[in-house]
Amino acid sequence: MTPTTSPEPVPYGLSVLEEKLYRHLADHVSSEADLIVSYREMAEAPATPDAARYLLRLVVEDEVRHHRIMHEIATAIGEGIAWKNDADTVPNLPHGEPHPALEEVTKRFLAAERADRKQLSALRKELQPYRDTTLWSLLVELMEHDTAKHILLLTFVRDHVARRPKR
Repeated sequence: MTPTTSPEPVPYGLSVLEEKLYRHLADHVSSEADLIVSYREMAEAPATPDAARYLLRLVVEDEVRHHRIMHEIATAIGEGIAWKNDADTVPNLPHGEPHPALEEVTKRFLAAERADRKQLSALRKELQPYRDTTLWSLLVELMEHDTAKHILLLTFVRDHVARRPKR
């Protein structure tokens, strides 16, 4: 199932809170669909400078991913009452025993991301002289944000998936 611009019917049997969350997510996806089209149009317009075209395409990539994730959360809420978990939903956290191998590899990934964070910070400082003439410094700064996001994701994997705390 993919996001659409038409509002989806609210699944039957949701609690008041689940229905509110479902509507919020579905409305957001629907209301911003036109915005993505506008971003794409501007990115492809012949008069758009190459630098703006490049950056707008990055925004489109992020917006498409954000909308996919919101759609998957809404689908998970809607299908949660049926105890389904298909490919178009955000999976639930696992139950059961900890996963030591996953925890170990996650620790290695975290160390690599933290090292990358330091390298990117140093690189961005080296690129300062080019800040007003290239996109390089901005792109490295965006990579720093991505690295921070990776650290957040990996920390969650370590603490909530690999270790599987008691519920």
